[in-house]
Amino acid sequence: MATPAGVVPSPGHCWSCGLAIDADDRYCRRCGQGQGAFIAWYYRPLWIVLLALTMLGPFALPLVWRTPHLDRKGKWLASIAVVAVCGYVAWELVVAVREIGRLLGDV
Repeated sequence: MATPAGVVPSPGHCWSCGLAIDADDRYCRRCGQGQGAFIAWYYRPLWIVLLALTMLGPFALPLVWRTPHLDRKGKWLASIAVVAVCGYVAWELVVAVREIGRLLGDV
């Protein structure tokens, strides 16, 4: 069977549980995780970034470490970026709250 354009063929083992799978399998028979182009949306790097920046913050780190789309170096770099951005946002929030407190204290 020919692989459609843009679909990564299965490497022979499930990325989640390690069970040997056929090249044509879309989902793992043991754990049910999607394979290749059928991986859940929240394991795709773009969605991890959007979730980290909008809702989850540092709680997106488990998604970073479970995604099969990033190698180990990419996971470390993404983790450092998520922690740095969340730290920056938290610091700016502290500064803003202090400024609001200062302004309200002067009234």
